[in-house]
Amino acid sequence: MDESSEYDEKSLRDSAFRLLAMREQSRTELKRKLIQKQWPADMVKRVVDELDNEGWQSDERFAASFIREKVGQKQGRLKILAQVTQQKGVSAQIAESVLDSMEVDWFELCAELKQKKFGDEQPADEKEWSRQVRFLQQRGFTPEQIFACVNRPRR
Repeated sequence: MDESSEYDEKSLRDSAFRLLAMREQSRTELKRKLIQKQWPADMVKRVVDELDNEGWQSDERFAASFIREKVGQKQGRLKILAQVTQQKGVSAQIAESVLDSMEVDWFELCAELKQKKFGDEQPADEKEWSRQVRFLQQRGFTPEQIFACVNRPRR
């Protein structure tokens, strides 16, 4: 390796460290950001692999941090799983493992969100019931969780 490529790799590592110092990054995210800064893709892959092996970058740590934040925002498991895998590039296996280890009561979280958004009153009619169900679906809760906290109006 000649001196200029060694210098480039050191600059690339410095750039990666600056990104990691701001917040945890997934491998996919870190690679994408570095490539957007015009670093060669092969060099980026090599440096990100080194950072992972050295423990500076971790998809597990990133997923735990990201998922904690989303649970705090009262998002459901389905939405969180989709975001962390599709948008952030974390493997489904890692995401599922982190979600399982967090022991979140998704039924309670769904009920808290429903209460915060719609209050204690149950829906007065089918239209209001549908609106509440749609809202909770969009937040990533399962039908089982939603129907446990939103009662269908009596006819």
